[in-house]
Amino acid sequence: MADKKVKILLPKLFKRGKKGFYYFRRMVDGKDCWTNTKAVDIEEAKEIATKHIKAELSVEALSHIEKSAPRLADSYVESITSKKIIRTSICDAHQIWIDHFTKYNDVAARTRTYYHTIFNRFAAWCKAEDIENVEDIDHSAAMRYSKSIWASGLGVKAYNGHLKHLSRVFSALDAVAPLPNRDPFHHRKIARVGRNEILTEGHHALEPQALQAVINQAAKAGRDFRDLFILGSQTGMRLKDAALLNWKSLSGQFIEINPHKTKKSGNTARIPVSPTLRKLLDTRLADGNKSEYVLPGIAEQYLRNVYYISKKSKQIFEDALGKAATIVAAEKDKHRQRNISVCSFHSLRTTFMSLLASKDVSTRDAMHIMGWESPEMIKVYERMLEAARGDSDKRALKLVKEITALKYVVPEPEIPKELNPSEKALRELVEKYSNVTTGKVYNISEAAVRKWLKKYEIKRTRRIESANIGDDEILAIREALKNV
Repeated sequence: MADKKVKILLPKLFKRGKKGFYYFRRMVDGKDCWTNTKAVDIEEAKEIATKHIKAELSVEALSHIEKSAPRLADSYVESITSKKIIRTSICDAHQIWIDHFTKYNDVAARTRTYYHTIFNRFAAWCKAEDIENVEDIDHSAAMRYSKSIWASGLGVKAYNGHLKHLSRVFSALDAVAPLPNRDPFHHRKIARVGRNEILTEGHHALEPQALQAVINQAAKAGRDFRDLFILGSQTGMRLKDAALLNWKSLSGQFIEINPHKTKKSGNTARIPVSPTLRKLLDTRLADGNKSEYVLPGIAEQYLRNVYYISKKSKQIFEDALGKAATIVAAEKDKHRQRNISVCSFHSLRTTFMSLLASKDVSTRDAMHIMGWESPEMIKVYERMLEAARGDSDKRALKLVKEITALKYVVPEPEIPKELNPSEKALRELVEKYSNVTTGKVYNISEAAVRKWLKKYEIKRTRRIESANIGDDEILAIREALKNV
C-alpha cells in the first residue's frame, strides 16, 4: 500500500524589507511568528516554506516517541537542510583529541594517565546527568561540572588542571568540527581559582637562626647532606638540580644550569658562586673527586631512589625546626588532600630569593640568577621586593623618630585677618581703581566685584582708567584696607 500523501497547506507569502525577501507568518504556541525564507523568487520561497512546514509536522510526529530536545532539533534541521547531523559521543571525544594531538606521544606516560583520569571523571559525570554528546555541553553544563569538582575538595592545582585539560579537548574538537558552544571550559567562561583566593601555604623563607639550625642538622646526617644543603642555600637551586649538579656546569665564578623543571624551554640559570660555596667546591676538588657530579654520593642515591633524598631532607628540617613549624595539616583546608611541608629543601630557594630581594636585586637580574620563565614567579619575587622595601621603610622610620634635633617645639601659627570687601572700602576703591584692580586686591574675579557693588548699591561716578598696578602696590592697598 502506497504511503498516503499529506497535503501541505502553505501560509500566505508576502514581501518585506528593502531586499524584497518573502516572509510567511503563523501562530506557534500562541505567538505570532514571522519566518524569512531569504528568497526573492516566489517559487523558491514556496519551496522553502514547504520544507519548514514539513519539518514542523515531522518533528511533531516524532515528539510522541522521542523526548530528547536536541534530537528533535536535529530532526527539524535535517528536514530543512536534507543533511545528516553528526554528533560526537562523550566516550569518543577523548580519543578524537588524542588522534589530533600531534605531540601526544611526546607527553610522559604519567601525564597521559592523568589526562585519561580527568576525562573519565568528566565522562562519568555526563552519564549521571544523561548527557551523551559533546555538542550538548553548554555553558550551564560546564559551570555545573566545575562546581561539582570544586565541591568534591580538589586542590587549586588539581581543579585548574581539570578545567585546563577539558578546555584543551573541547578546543581541539571545535577545530575539527565546529561545536555549537565552542569551548565551554575556556578560562574566559569558567574562571580558574587563583592561589591567593584561598588559604594556601607556600614554602616559608628561613630566618638566619633557622637557616643555621637547618645547616647544623644537615651536618649531623653526614658530609654529603651538609654540602647538599649548603649548595641549596647558596644557589637557590631546586633539590634535583642541586643533587645532580655537574662539574661541567661550573664556569669561572658562575654556575650555569638548565633547570630540570624547565629543561624543555631551554631556560638557563646563571648563579654567582659565593665565597662559602667556593670553599666547598675547592675542598671537593682537593679530594680528587673523579665523578662527573659535584656530590657523587647524593647523585648516586638520587638516581637510585629520588624519594629517599627527598624524605631525608624533610626529616632534617623537622628535626631542626620541629614538626609544628614545618607541616600544615590537611584538616585546615578542605581543598587540601594531604599534609604539606612549608619548610623543606625548596625553602632554601625561597630564602635565597628573599635575600636577593632584601638587597634590591632587580627583577631582570633575579630572573637570570634563578632561571625563571614563569610570569607567576616574577610576581612572587616582586612581592618579596615590596616586602623587603617595607622592612627598609620601617628601619628608616625608626631612625628618623630617634633624631633628637628633629624633636623641636612647634609654635602656634598666627591666623591672618581675612580681608573681605566692606561697603566703606569699596566706595573708596571704586573712585580710584577699576573692577579688575579691585578684584586683585581681594583675590576675587571682576564679576564678583560687580556683585559686591550691586549688593551695596555702589555706582562709580566717573570712568576709571587704571594703569597696570604692580604687586607691591596691591600689597600696600591691602595693608591700608586692614584698618578700614
